[in-house]
Amino acid sequence: MIRHPVHKAAARERPGTFPARASRPARHTRVTPLRRLTGWLRPVRDGRPERDATSAVLRDGSRVLVRQVRSTDTGLLAEGFARLSERSRRMRFLGKKDELTAAELRYYADVDHHDHEALVALDPADGRGAGVARYVRDADDPQAAEIALTITDDWQGRGLGTELLARLSHRGRQEGICHFTGVVSHDNVPMGMLMRSVGAVETDRSFGTVEYEIALMRAGEYSLDCGSAA
Repeated sequence: MIRHPVHKAAARERPGTFPARASRPARHTRVTPLRRLTGWLRPVRDGRPERDATSAVLRDGSRVLVRQVRSTDTGLLAEGFARLSERSRRMRFLGKKDELTAAELRYYADVDHHDHEALVALDPADGRGAGVARYVRDADDPQAAEIALTITDDWQGRGLGTELLARLSHRGRQEGICHFTGVVSHDNVPMGMLMRSVGAVETDRSFGTVEYEIALMRAGEYSLDCGSAA
């Protein structure tokens, strides 16, 4: 799971906005938009059919439904967070995290699907959340976005992370994003393997974390915004 520490500014900012920054801090201390987004998103069963969800079959043969996060998913954020094991919470937040604030919960569910996108996977048997992947566009570089990926403990190791990352990459391309960055705990071996399997390049190591960059342009593709892939 790609994890990021909590930033207190999340509780102060209006959802969907980025703070103005006078200058970009040094790389190893840079606070990016996604590092303010720390919640696990579990979709609420609001009575509507999942008509906007699409089905995916994972490598172990299990099936999930995937859709965009809705503002009505806020109500189940706390319950979903409670389902994460202590280790998963530590990996997600790079430290101890006991609860999510009401401000955080609102912020995580208010997704504009352009600068901030989030996809949630549902267990079709009971509608419970299985995983969530999101990106937040970099305010200083509109062609870049930071990603976070969290899978509940009972769905880890089944290929859900790969599926969600592929779908998130597709959404990023549609919205004009050329590359993703992601910060992973140095001892999160499965997520490090996932990053490398999709061609991610290690760009930084510091404070027990590894930062990766994923180019969203495939070999031979060309974009006026991104240029040709290397």
